Amino acid sequence: MFRLQGEPVKGGEGWIVKLLCTSHNHNLEDTLVGHPYVGKLTHNEKFMQVDMTKTLVKPRNILLTIKEHNEKNVTTIKKVYNATNMYRRSYRCHRTNMQQLMMLLEREMYLHWCKFNENKNVV
Repeated sequence: MFRLQGEPVKGGEGWIVKLLCTSHNHNLEDTLVGHPYVGKLTHNEKFMQVDMTKTLVKPRNILLTIKEHNEKNVTTIKKVYNATNMYRRSYRCHRTNMQQLMMLLEREMYLHWCKFNENKNVV
């Protein structure tokens, strides 16, 4: 924890800031696991993640593969889930889950039947 004390300089050309307490109330961490910056996926890792997501690989296996390629990688499973969801959202564009399903059924020429209730806005 530290405290700063500031006061304006005479003449109004800025501030003088003094550091009053310089001791930390915690030790430095040994690893940066979970830190937002070092946990980011690199450009190549994002390509790997997208390719594996397309082939329906589970996120835990995506993370294991990424860590096998780079031993110093400290990415967490949450980052992989977030990247997977971002890819799926970008693929789906502005469509909802139901709109995406209907589009895929029609594109692949599946026989399907649905009933709309316009009063309740329900499919």
